[in-house]
Amino acid sequence: MAKLAADQSKAATLLEHDKEFRAQDEDALVEQNLHSNSSEEGSLLSADKTTFDGTVVNELANPYHYVPLKMGGNGRTHTSTKASAALIHEIGGLPTLEQMTTHFYSNAFLDSTLDNFIRSHGDPHAERFARWIHQKLTGSSVWDEERASRSSRPVIVANGHTVVVHDRSSAHVAAWYSPKRPAEEVGRHFKLDECRVWMRLHFWAMRKVLGDTSPSFTDYYIRFIGHFINVYENTAPTFARDSARWSANPKNIQEYIDNGRTMNDVLGLTLGQALSQIPVEEADDNVWPYEML
Repeated sequence: MAKLAADQSKAATLLEHDKEFRAQDEDALVEQNLHSNSSEEGSLLSADKTTFDGTVVNELANPYHYVPLKMGGNGRTHTSTKASAALIHEIGGLPTLEQMTTHFYSNAFLDSTLDNFIRSHGDPHAERFARWIHQKLTGSSVWDEERASRSSRPVIVANGHTVVVHDRSSAHVAAWYSPKRPAEEVGRHFKLDECRVWMRLHFWAMRKVLGDTSPSFTDYYIRFIGHFINVYENTAPTFARDSARWSANPKNIQEYIDNGRTMNDVLGLTLGQALSQIPVEEADDNVWPYEML
């Protein structure tokens, strides 16, 4: 009986942590209810019927055109549009997104910083992430369909806590309480340096898969990530553009690998030190990734 009470208390603690974080994230509040084709444009693209041949997509460059982020709700929730959906069509749809997320996780699993947040390599991380991106940019329901089929069985995390991973917020609670993290860091949210590592690896994956074939998607997606990274660390959006540039230089990637896949140039820096690494116009930009009103 005492063990049951203790288990229930641990579960309640993480549930409260999830609720507290979710309340700060208006996008997560929108996401928490399963829905079907809920964007203003409806489902503009099918999940896996966008049938570009991968080789052809990567050989053809598309002309650049600017697509603004559209914000809904109180101006803090990302909303899909016909233009953002067209960008997904341009790059080859869900299969291309899964190539991106698979490349990202293949490196995240090896990264000395990020892997500590990943409780299990066996979960379908890449598939879930790709479907989330697809739904956010096209208004499809592919991510909702996937998470509706997930097991409701709790997973065990650090200190005997359990959590049901059913959406983005609960997945990040599981990451913060990953049993692979040092005991003194369990429960701590992502810090700026960790967000920079995450963005660098993620944008590297985008560069690896897309190259320069879709500058419009690349530009939009960097701003898209800049919007969503804010809820985890409010100084992180400022570094999104710099994080995207990092993988353009092969020397940066080789140095990172030679250092044991540890980004010594960003880890442990103060905010001031980090800001000194990026262009002044980006450090002082309080509008990006949004539109000037």
